[in-house]
Amino acid sequence: MTEAAEESIRRCPVCRAKVVVKLPQEVVIHNAILKVDAPTGHVSAKCSRCKAWVEVPLRYLG
Repeated sequence: MTEAAEESIRRCPVCRAKVVVKLPQEVVIHNAILKVDAPTGHVSAKCSRCKAWVEVPLRYLG
């Protein structure tokens, strides 16, 4: 896999499963539960394999 393609994939820091894949026109979050920190708007996804939280490139504006 090329270095640019590897940078577009965000993996779980614990089990190395693919959690986020950035494609040219979209961002895919694989089978995850999302958690939002309301004061800051940061979004995290729970890894479906090991249940660790992974920061995702989304921002909550609500």
